[in-house]
Amino acid sequence: MESWGLHEWLEYQETLNPNSIDLDLSRIEKIFKKLDILPPKDKKFLIAGTNGKGTTVAFIEDILIRRDLKVGSYTSPHLISYNERIAINKEMVPDSVLIKAFKTIESVRDNVPLTYFEFGTLAAFLVLTQAKCDAWVVEVGLGGRLDATNILEPTMSIITNIALDHQEWLGDTLEDIAKEKAGIIKPLIPVIYGDDLMEEMIRRIAIAQESDLYVASIDFSLVNQDEYSTWNGLYNSIDNINAPKTWGFAEYKNLSTALTAIELEDKNLLPSEAELNLILKNFYLPGRFEKIVKNLTWILDVAHNPDAAENLLNRLEILPEKGSKYMIISMMKDKDISGFIDIFSGIISKWVVCKMDTERSLTSKELSEKLVTFGASDVTVLDSPKKAFNYVNEIASKDDTAIVTGSFQLVGPAKSWLKSV
Repeated sequence: MESWGLHEWLEYQETLNPNSIDLDLSRIEKIFKKLDILPPKDKKFLIAGTNGKGTTVAFIEDILIRRDLKVGSYTSPHLISYNERIAINKEMVPDSVLIKAFKTIESVRDNVPLTYFEFGTLAAFLVLTQAKCDAWVVEVGLGGRLDATNILEPTMSIITNIALDHQEWLGDTLEDIAKEKAGIIKPLIPVIYGDDLMEEMIRRIAIAQESDLYVASIDFSLVNQDEYSTWNGLYNSIDNINAPKTWGFAEYKNLSTALTAIELEDKNLLPSEAELNLILKNFYLPGRFEKIVKNLTWILDVAHNPDAAENLLNRLEILPEKGSKYMIISMMKDKDISGFIDIFSGIISKWVVCKMDTERSLTSKELSEKLVTFGASDVTVLDSPKKAFNYVNEIASKDDTAIVTGSFQLVGPAKSWLKSV
């Protein structure tokens, strides 16, 4: 163990509790108490939701960094490198820092089984403590109530939205999913909800916890006008917001949610109009409608459920009409494949399906059969992401667009491949 690199440590963590996602907090709480983890007194944001968590985290990071704060974040999953999950001022931490944290956790674990995600969550909190971060911005991994990140006592709870995903773990209905995600609501801690679907359910839980709830479209909003947008917060507003022209409806909601969370935490941290426009001009989040031009235009987007697919379609329809649209797609077995692909049936010229390098991936055959069922006539089946990328790169023209979507584990390899060609 002493000489292990990051890869060996991550492989080891996979073996500690390899058979299931064990949704219970008692084990991680036991280890948490043994570690010298000391979150800051304020500016602790815990963010749950079906979609938009990563974008909301990134907005909050950018705003707080503009205030010369040292901002630690924890997100998941990663696209290429595990190190992406833990960042300080948006710079991912090096292997050596992660390994040191892993060794510390292992030294106090005393054979208590931890999942891969629990181990990583403890490491993140340890790293952010040791870095003396002024603010913590933490993304929930799965659900909320029983997620490892929920051991954090935040000063601000955020739920971005509620949609169907991860039904195997969270329940088959929106009510079930809302209840799980609202499990991050802590007594007397304010809650920002970035949507209005299932608002009554979330409000009931907030009332039971005596927590103030602030809901998008009711308490705050971001009004998108022709050229500029206006954010109307709880007590403040920002005019003349120059949002990127390729934004979908979700990006506006996520920005509005992030600004309101900042306002409620400390209105003095809010950006000025000029500062916010500079943040938006330079805003970048890998794998979220990420545009890369190499031979043709590539759009990389980690959408993997129908709600996210609707927003991706919304953004694709904003693009100039030129050339053909190729969709390179792969999905996990537990996803709503039919609901996802049906959304794009009217705009895709050619589908290219492949199997990802994970047992959870649908086979190419299973995915292609779904596409044919939905009337797709031009479907190419390949057995690996790399072959899919090469194939489209060879047959497409420079005016065409290749959309890579369906999973983090497809978009990550696409980014790596595009760097290599």
